Amino acid sequence: MSKKITVCKCCGAEIAKTAKTCPKCGAKNKSAVSVKGLAGLLVIIVIICIFAGAGKKGADKLTVNGSANPSDASVDTAKPEEPPVEYTHYDVTELFDALEGNAMKAQNTFKGQYVELEGYLGTIDSDGKYISLEADPENYDYLFQSVHCSITTDEQREIIMELNKGEPIVVRGLITDVGEVMGYYLDIDSIG
Repeated sequence: MSKKITVCKCCGAEIAKTAKTCPKCGAKNKSAVSVKGLAGLLVIIVIICIFAGAGKKGADKLTVNGSANPSDASVDTAKPEEPPVEYTHYDVTELFDALEGNAMKAQNTFKGQYVELEGYLGTIDSDGKYISLEADPENYDYLFQSVHCSITTDEQREIIMELNKGEPIVVRGLITDVGEVMGYYLDIDSIG
């Protein structure tokens, strides 16, 4: 008997394994049903495995903070919090004195430092791009010295819009450059 032929369970006649019914007695061929059934079952198992694998990959993506169960994890889309910036307080005259004493040392000390500077409002740029911070107008020792402060937000522009030259002011920000002739450059974080 070949591999493609089987025996009918009812009448014993030889029939093809793929035949749905016996041509002699008309009984259902259980071999054909089982082959199709096994093939169908195999297809279903493969589909389940594919979806289960895809579901696991999706679950792995949702796992947060070491939680093995995605339902226990909350999806955190926020950026990690950076530690708060700490500003070192100076009067502008301290920066001017340091620059006058040793420009190289002043650059090494202050460039890249977050500072809170106390001084007086000098130049107010008409385009709202920068202001200058100066010493007390009565203090002639620092007559031509100032800190160039770049305005970085509309909120800062609104605050400066209400101020006048010569008023005391405190700015917080990052010193981005220090030069012997040009002095200090600062990007403003906040005013007040």
